[in-house]
Amino acid sequence: MENFWQEKKEWLNKLTLEDAKFIFEQAEKSYNYTIETAKGIYERSNGLLTLVSGVLIGLVAYAIGKWKDTPHLDSLLFTAIVGIFYFLIVGLMFVLQGLTPSEYLLPGTNPKVYFDKAFFHKDIADDERILRFYKVEIINYQERIEQNTKKNDYRWNIYVLCLRAIFFSPIVMGIAFAIATIAS
Repeated sequence: MENFWQEKKEWLNKLTLEDAKFIFEQAEKSYNYTIETAKGIYERSNGLLTLVSGVLIGLVAYAIGKWKDTPHLDSLLFTAIVGIFYFLIVGLMFVLQGLTPSEYLLPGTNPKVYFDKAFFHKDIADDERILRFYKVEIINYQERIEQNTKKNDYRWNIYVLCLRAIFFSPIVMGIAFAIATIAS
């Protein structure tokens, strides 16, 4: 990112106050979108946690009940045990990763950054200072947007993998049942 701003330094220096305000407003919208996306991923992952937990609880209850009635390993009990391990792995590897807190970059810059001689130097006109503030915020917003987007992309990928794992779970359990039936 540092390279980008070095390459665009000439353009950055040509910004007017109105240009800077416009870019800042757009950056703020883009940043807010990354935060809203993060919330959406979390909510969807939370729904998957409910689904996976429910299936896991159901399979464990079934396996315990089945073992209590007939304490030997048959095709159905074997399938339930495979399902338990499968959904436990799905839950631990995918769902919990989507729900694990992730540190997103927050909006705004600490005020102490602005109280620097780079902004209050005697050669800088007072009306130029606000433009410099905007430039710093524009650069900082770009970094925040990129970092938050990376985190969101990673979490979306985890979510999609979890959906695929859930989608293929009947096939996995069907194969387990077929193997257990053939083996017995």
